[in-house]
Amino acid sequence: MTIAPRSRRRPGVARHAGGLTRSVGVLVMCLSLAGVSLAAAHGRTVKDPAAAVVAAAKAHLHDSYAWGATGPHSWDCSGLTSVMWRGVGGVKDIPRTSQQQQAWSVPIPAEQALPGDLVFFGDPATHVGLVERRTSTGAGTTVTMIDAASSRKGVVERNVWWTETVGFGRVPRAGMVAVQPWRAPTRPVPARAGAPAHKDPSPPAIRTTAAVPWGRSLLTGLPVVGTARSALAARAVLKARDDVGNRTLTDVNLVRSSWHRAGGRLLPATQAELVASGQRVAVRDARVGDLIFYGAPMSHVGMYLGNGLIIDASRSYGRVVIRPVWATPSVSFLRLPA
Repeated sequence: MTIAPRSRRRPGVARHAGGLTRSVGVLVMCLSLAGVSLAAAHGRTVKDPAAAVVAAAKAHLHDSYAWGATGPHSWDCSGLTSVMWRGVGGVKDIPRTSQQQQAWSVPIPAEQALPGDLVFFGDPATHVGLVERRTSTGAGTTVTMIDAASSRKGVVERNVWWTETVGFGRVPRAGMVAVQPWRAPTRPVPARAGAPAHKDPSPPAIRTTAAVPWGRSLLTGLPVVGTARSALAARAVLKARDDVGNRTLTDVNLVRSSWHRAGGRLLPATQAELVASGQRVAVRDARVGDLIFYGAPMSHVGMYLGNGLIIDASRSYGRVVIRPVWATPSVSFLRLPA
């Protein structure tokens, strides 16, 4: 295990000068990213900010650990990852806690981990770090991360220790490296009171036809990478992601709330009225923000996220989750007017 040596800090002017240097460095990175966003607006390629995020996190090595802290000189694990990706990476919708980040990020295998990806420990996650680099040799894969580690009293650089519950996630963003096809592992889901225990898979990063528990299969024919039909639909999906983990919303209320907070009109309050207010679309034409209905008559609704994923207030999970689109004879897609 490689641990970066703790640098000596001097009180007084030197310490404040170091803080000023760090702040200027982060500001320069943010200004650089702002330039990237302007370039994108003028039709040029969007540059991935992952390298800038990792560099900003390295500037905080040896900062102290404090539960619930979000900087500028003390952090907890998810405070560090969320602030780096929000402030430097420009990803405004990244959740605050490690469990929320685990449910929100795009799952990836260790072999595809890249700088800036998230590494989770536990399921649900109890700790999160930021991938600094990955090295693959004949002896296996070594991943180095930066994390705010309470056990080591601060922000450190070290190797990921491999357990049965370590996992990786990619931060959803413009310009991110696409996840290659892979078979997502299964993971246990806590049983509700009075319900039998069962297992369910991690949401795959892209469409796959791999078999899953309960005899279900994933819906085929979806676009591998989805795009939004309108700016309103894209905003509605981002608002829905803010509710991941919510246990009080119903499926219809999640859709209505997300659409309204995104600036859209107030949608009907029943599934039948929702169906009447939109236009049916073929599976192959599905776009981000389209509604997905199950049942005949309709009994459940969610929103399409692209890459074969749906966000919905799931009855099986008992909360708002991001999961695969299951294949059933009754599944249908519907597009709301922008």
